[in-house]
Amino acid sequence: MSLGEKVYAEMKAAIIVGDFRQGAIFNEADLAARFSVSTSPVKEALSRLRQDGLVRVIGRRGYAVTELTLQDFHDLIEIRIVLECAACELAAPRVTDEHVAQMSALSSVEIDLSDSQSRRAFTRANQDFHELIPAIAGNVRILRAIQQNFVDMQRALFVDIARGDEVGLVHDHDEIIGSLARRDPRGARDAMYRHIIQARDRVIDRMMRRHSSLQHMSLTPKEQG
Repeated sequence: MSLGEKVYAEMKAAIIVGDFRQGAIFNEADLAARFSVSTSPVKEALSRLRQDGLVRVIGRRGYAVTELTLQDFHDLIEIRIVLECAACELAAPRVTDEHVAQMSALSSVEIDLSDSQSRRAFTRANQDFHELIPAIAGNVRILRAIQQNFVDMQRALFVDIARGDEVGLVHDHDEIIGSLARRDPRGARDAMYRHIIQARDRVIDRMMRRHSSLQHMSLTPKEQG
């Protein structure tokens, strides 16, 4: 792995778990000092992060971490419902006992919000779990679409998060795993739907507790038929 790739991976992980807050401003010199590298790998990393939509240029001031809006979050939830519910339905007939063991192991990873490495391990396990299901289904296009959107979804999970919020920040995959273990397509689809809605509600509840101005704003995706 080149220095540019290392800086890119480190910055991406830091943005996802909130070590770099949304809206945070930095320049190439700051980052070069932070990662003890020259500006060349920093430029490479920032170019890739811009392509990912995770940072933006702000003129002479440098760069800023892009901010997710309520509409962004709404759109992400709708995309997850379409893609991940379908992936569960397709995967159910193909699930093996080994797959069930993999999903259970990934879902056992816990989080300590005071520890950056713990936050990263939790998000990695969460993403691996959600990518494993379309992989089991054998649908590469669904897998790629989920991968493209899951980084922003993970970022949303850490918006305004604070010590003490671990109680609500759990993988909560037991129902999904149980339905997949029974090879139940409809049950797995419904379990994934409930999981996504519960995750949405936890994030919205936390945002509303931190920002009272959001109390009257609606962020409810269309209900599944």
